[in-house]
Amino acid sequence: MSNKPLYRLVACVILTGFTIYVVTKILFTSFNQNLLPIWPAPKHITLVPSKDKPMFLSRSLDFKTTISSNIVNNAIKRYETFITYSNAIESDCNPQAVEIKTCLIVLLNDSEVLDLDTSYDYELIISSESGDATIVAGSPYAAIYGLETLSQLFFNDTCIPHSYIYIKDQPTYRHRGLLLDVGRRIAPKLLVFDILDSLSYLKMNVFHFHLSDYCRFSLQSEQFPQLTAGLERGQFYSKEDITDIVEYARLRGIRVIPEIELPGHAKGLQSLDGEDLEFCDNTYRQIYNDPEGKSLNTLKKLIAELVNLFPDQYIHMGSDETSTNEKCTIESVRLLEEEIAHFIISLGKTPIAWEEALFYTGMEVPGMVFQAWKSFSSSSIIERNYDSIESQHRYFYMDIIPHRESSVPWLDIAPANKRLDRKRLLGGELAMWTDQYCSTRQCWNEQKWQKRRNAPLSYWMFESQFDGEFSKSLMGMVTILV
Repeated sequence: MSNKPLYRLVACVILTGFTIYVVTKILFTSFNQNLLPIWPAPKHITLVPSKDKPMFLSRSLDFKTTISSNIVNNAIKRYETFITYSNAIESDCNPQAVEIKTCLIVLLNDSEVLDLDTSYDYELIISSESGDATIVAGSPYAAIYGLETLSQLFFNDTCIPHSYIYIKDQPTYRHRGLLLDVGRRIAPKLLVFDILDSLSYLKMNVFHFHLSDYCRFSLQSEQFPQLTAGLERGQFYSKEDITDIVEYARLRGIRVIPEIELPGHAKGLQSLDGEDLEFCDNTYRQIYNDPEGKSLNTLKKLIAELVNLFPDQYIHMGSDETSTNEKCTIESVRLLEEEIAHFIISLGKTPIAWEEALFYTGMEVPGMVFQAWKSFSSSSIIERNYDSIESQHRYFYMDIIPHRESSVPWLDIAPANKRLDRKRLLGGELAMWTDQYCSTRQCWNEQKWQKRRNAPLSYWMFESQFDGEFSKSLMGMVTILV
């Protein structure tokens, strides 16, 4: 992982899809009375301009806290590195400039519980009169947001032409996520760490881990070791890897929501065919809800393993792009999805499914969350009295946005109908799918892809020997987006 601020700014571009112009304006322009180089833009800013007594951040900034917190202490260590690097060049402030020497972090709540309702509200006060910066945070994770804002504010030893700055900020939505598809092309653990760093810099708080799809089941299973038996180490995640990823995310205020794709997109489970699972046909793309309950019993065991690895309240069960045939009827698909949802609830968790589960197969399970992505909006889901997550592919799918000239990479996701309960809209989620970016049909055949004119952009990077090139390419998606 890089600690360089430039890397952090590039990460912002990668994950937001804004143009170079916007990024330049927001992150690199000189200060003026109406603009601070902070992203995302805070809810409220009060500035007192002062050309005579500008402020700059000390290279040896002294951090103090009112309450001991492992989360805050860890964040301070990270941001000390950022600030030291940023302030490596000489300040161009005038001799009367005030050096901000101390940063006091005041925690209003020291709970390190990380869930949907965790507070990320913070206030940042910087005064030339006191020579101090103060962060008042609603939780240890909110303190991280305050530190991120402080580090952006004084990026590259910026001399701020103000004698007083007051920032009050809080997220509009509780779910600010990114999906990473590793059910096709696996993402090395260090790449996952880099992506989590990027989410932290953007004040995003959910990492949606899409663990299975056509190409692999990317999670080591104790009950079904055959799922990863044919994969080399590094082509799947061990339990230790998952523990590391979940903890790395937690220290940055990011929840990890796992997804096992079912009953469709199930080819990664092909090794369980026969004794443990039945499929709808010999393509192995969809699981059959057999009358004996063999498939259901296996899926329950897999989900129970998942729950033991991921502490978050939510479990994503996929359920998109299912199909029917004589064997797999719409009724059998719906019953399987409902059984899985009820099982997740019985484990004390909340199931999430893609929009098709509600609008195509017609499952109705109170307390579920549905994720809009293609044919329906979050408003349509809220109208059915369910919580929703907005991921409209025209705006949120990073493998699609670059290829659609008419697409605008932003969307106001607030329900247009003001009579709808807006609290049911949990938030929005970007998606980094690898099916159109790397090889997936399905999944790696060099000779076949070399003959195709519409081969995915980076199809040749599919195998693990190209992990380095793939990591650089994926984190360099900015070159496509802009």
